[in-house]
Amino acid sequence: EELGVLEELMRLPGKYREVIHLHYIEGYRIAEIAEMLGRKESTVKVQLHRGRELLRLNLEERGIQP
Repeated sequence: EELGVLEELMRLPGKYREVIHLHYIEGYRIAEIAEMLGRKESTVKVQLHRGRELLRLNLEERGIQP
């Protein structure tokens, strides 16, 4: 199941994968990510939200509970 999550994470579009990785794996705060990537905090928040939602939908299609 963990491999399925990682596989689906790698399949996300880069802009979503990048912010999810920085926030959840590397532990950066939204403000830090925004500064690193040269994006607005609101943009990073939206990308996190959309990335999580897309990841959840993809996992559900594979029968994996997020």
